[in-house]
Amino acid sequence: MSRPTTKNDLMTAAEQNYEKLNLLISKMSEEELNTPFDFSKDEKKKEAHWRRDKNLKDILIHLYEGHRAMLRMFWGALRMT
Repeated sequence: MSRPTTKNDLMTAAEQNYEKLNLLISKMSEEELNTPFDFSKDEKKKEAHWRRDKNLKDILIHLYEGHRAMLRMFWGALRMT
């Protein structure tokens, strides 16, 4: 799939990929969702997020919170104009 070049293309791609993510997650067991990550042996992975995110649920929570922060900044910027 090529990169979206219009707002409509971007919205369509976002919706399709969100549906794919939800479908993938819905097929996972509780055990898979809670399987701990261990990047301690990988020398290249020293940044804080490699230690912070312990499992898939942690990553999804951070994506959600990042999305909320982006929306707050967006709506705040709109109010200032």
